[in-house]
Amino acid sequence: MSLDGIVTRNIVYELNKELVNGRIDKVYQDNDFQLLINVRASGDKKRLFISASANQPRIFLRENREFNNPIDPPPFCMLLRKHLENGKILGVRQYKMDRIISIDINSKDELGMDKSKSLVIELMGKYSNIILIDNEDNKIIDAIKRINFSLSSVREILPGKIYDPNDISSGLDPTEDYSLIDLINNSKKDNGSKNIKRFLMSTFTGISPQLCNELEFKTEIDFDRSILSLNEEEIYKINDKFKEIFKIVSLNKFTPLIVTQNGRNKNFYSLDIEFIDRYQKHYYDTISEVLEKYYYKKNVMDAISSKSINIRKIINKEVKKTKRKIAKQSNELNEALNRDKYKVYADLISSNFYQIKKGMKEIELENFYDNMKTVKVPLDEKLDAPQNAAKYYKKYSKLKSAASFLEKQISEGNSEIDYLESVLLNLELSDNLSDIEEIKEELIKYGYIKKKNRKSNQKNKLKKDNILKFETDDGFTIYVGKNNKQNDEITFKIANKRELWFHVKEAPGSHVVLKDNGKDFTENSLLMAASLAAKYSSLSKSNNIPVDYTFRVNVKRHPANKLGLVNYINYKTINVNKNSDIYKKIKD
Repeated sequence: MSLDGIVTRNIVYELNKELVNGRIDKVYQDNDFQLLINVRASGDKKRLFISASANQPRIFLRENREFNNPIDPPPFCMLLRKHLENGKILGVRQYKMDRIISIDINSKDELGMDKSKSLVIELMGKYSNIILIDNEDNKIIDAIKRINFSLSSVREILPGKIYDPNDISSGLDPTEDYSLIDLINNSKKDNGSKNIKRFLMSTFTGISPQLCNELEFKTEIDFDRSILSLNEEEIYKINDKFKEIFKIVSLNKFTPLIVTQNGRNKNFYSLDIEFIDRYQKHYYDTISEVLEKYYYKKNVMDAISSKSINIRKIINKEVKKTKRKIAKQSNELNEALNRDKYKVYADLISSNFYQIKKGMKEIELENFYDNMKTVKVPLDEKLDAPQNAAKYYKKYSKLKSAASFLEKQISEGNSEIDYLESVLLNLELSDNLSDIEEIKEELIKYGYIKKKNRKSNQKNKLKKDNILKFETDDGFTIYVGKNNKQNDEITFKIANKRELWFHVKEAPGSHVVLKDNGKDFTENSLLMAASLAAKYSSLSKSNNIPVDYTFRVNVKRHPANKLGLVNYINYKTINVNKNSDIYKKIKD
């Protein structure tokens, strides 16, 4: 549903309950598009956050999270302080069912006379804005984004201009008593080439694609069909479900929720819609709580993505380089493993000096190692027979020495790829910025990233709060690492030798430790730990995920001496089915 007309109505309903008759105490502006307005209402201090950013326009009552207060407030902030501070909030309105909110405020002018003003918030993507209106003449006092004729030939937002929301909102209000049946039939008469979804979104204000998906689900009618294709029964069915939804909206019966998939936020809604029942729903008391949690998590994930993108590029480059190196070494090893033919050539040449003359490119000789079958022996025409034999003996000896060296190099290369792929998984599992910093510090330590500040030898301490901790129903504690630093911590410091260690089989994944808490392990605790190891691994999307487990005493650091790489013995394997009840339980 995202921030559509229904969510906007939910916001307006909530703000009216919380802010009406409150007085504006202070106005802050921390960047070009964000405001924080402190309001004293019903004996409490409310914090109203408003953003007109192009990618995340929003408004809600927020908790006490940080908000930068510049020493020199921007001009628009100073203007709002002048006009609104100590003003009384009379009400909050939504224009039709659109994403336009007006906060009506009564304040005093320089002469102490009452003045009615409105702070209008337009939540419309790149066209979002915050506009201060003088209600006496409906003129714009100013806006957080001034829009002149060069930026928009349709609508100017400048001081002195008349504010008219009809310029951007010409659709019908779906909560009013319109006959959807008549509207559809009239559209059919006018050709009706639009599909159902486009028809609803263009006819009414505040209708989102997600709401159309819900109507499609409820009616079991394909909304990509054209209006012309609808029969009378289908039109009545769409009308009934449409009215059903907007009756709930008109009565302000909202159900604020966030929808997640695999622990990641997907969307938020103000109605308990059904078409997303395959995802996890998390219900909240207020839409402000939903918006604050959703956008806070989104901003954190965006920041993580921004910080991790360069690290990901470095790691992917190293993986490709190492794989090319291994491919080259494998070809050389294949030749080294076939080295015996060069000794055979040398022995045959040595036994047949008299037949070989300088200038010959090859010769057929009887191979006394293979029942005297003839074999073609390539020769260097610039060399005589003893020199050709010596060349082959030298090559055989060199390849013999190279074989063990190449096998070691390939093994180290494969360990390098295992480590790098584990780092890529760690980046995916990171859900806060300190996780990324720990990964970056680790890569600096191993030389993948150059350290910029060479003077500072201070090391960032591991934030143990970032290690995931779970409690089972039967009283066991499980730790899960999200990066190699955390993996090393829980495996070799948190776990004792007789506690159980879990890891997905032969693939990158988190280390998982099941603490015994002084009790014998239960089947439920084993399945829970194995399911967590499956979830926090590169195989998490597979149907059946093999997870190895063993006592911690059987886990040793890998000879490559890289964080997160280990060897383990004496293990058992649990196959985790992603459709099992316990996996579904921990999935979100």
